[in-house]
Amino acid sequence: MAVLVVLAGSIAGGGAASAAPMWPVPAPYPSTSAPAEVLADVPVGSEYVALGDSYSAGYGLADPTRLPTAACGQSAQDYPHRIAARFGLALTDVTCAGATSKVVTTGFQFRGVPPQVRALSERTRLVTLTIGGNDADLFGTAASCLALSAKGPVFSGRDAPSCRSTLVSDGVDQLGAKIQSRVALGIAETLADVKAAAPNAVIVFLGYPAIFPDADHTPKGGCFRSALDLGTLTGSFPTDSYPFTNTDVRYLHGVQAALNDVSESAARAAGVRFVDVFDSTQAHSACATKRPYVSGVSLDGTGDLRRIDLEPGALHPNQRGVAYLTKRVAAATRALAG
Repeated sequence: MAVLVVLAGSIAGGGAASAAPMWPVPAPYPSTSAPAEVLADVPVGSEYVALGDSYSAGYGLADPTRLPTAACGQSAQDYPHRIAARFGLALTDVTCAGATSKVVTTGFQFRGVPPQVRALSERTRLVTLTIGGNDADLFGTAASCLALSAKGPVFSGRDAPSCRSTLVSDGVDQLGAKIQSRVALGIAETLADVKAAAPNAVIVFLGYPAIFPDADHTPKGGCFRSALDLGTLTGSFPTDSYPFTNTDVRYLHGVQAALNDVSESAARAAGVRFVDVFDSTQAHSACATKRPYVSGVSLDGTGDLRRIDLEPGALHPNQRGVAYLTKRVAAATRALAG
């Protein structure tokens, strides 16, 4: 029988408890009702392990699992839980917000939380993974690009008109260069380590949905929706804003496109399936005001702006987005193992 691993674009060993004795890994979580579908090569009750970062973990959604630790922001509404229920699989979900390729392969993200790859074994039949966004610091960069208007400046000091102006110098894009080198290598090493840890597995790598739209899906007047209003003076902020300059929407779209390209190339080189959800979600980015798949920015902080934090779930898949990712993962799983 074929074994399936699906990697999405942020592990448990055969016995999750024995693989990570210090770690409060779920049981694994069994499906308790008759599945909607049955897979020929990944039968009901098969071990399914979910790896990756916040985009796999359902960061910002309700029903926190508090696993592998509460700091991971994992939700029982994430797409791994939905996939497990759909196909009747026994899920061990070790996804964690902030995870990088190193966290998946060799790093301890939190005390007592081992590298995610240790959760894989020869008995694992399905694995899903999303990785690379934190390697590229895509989300950290976006958080530092919040702006006062469509023309700037950005919040993050030095009165920079845009993030692009601080990251591109003399024609050299610092973030782009990192994606083409260190990030690409990290993704390639992750795929190799997953294949080695799950030698009987088929691996599918799922990319990230669009956060910043292409030109065809950017409104004529731009995407800017302010994160500040009169209520900010009392510490209240607008919800679902999109406070990015027109320049940075174009720039960060290009950054995400580059990440998508190196992910696809790494998957091809590793001989695994890459599921591209970037191109198909351009009309549903966080810029969109109708049926977005990704939440906009909601802030929390003080009226004097000395402290500003992003609310959990900002620039991450909402319920509609998670449903779409579930659909695409299910389709890939069905094609490979159905």
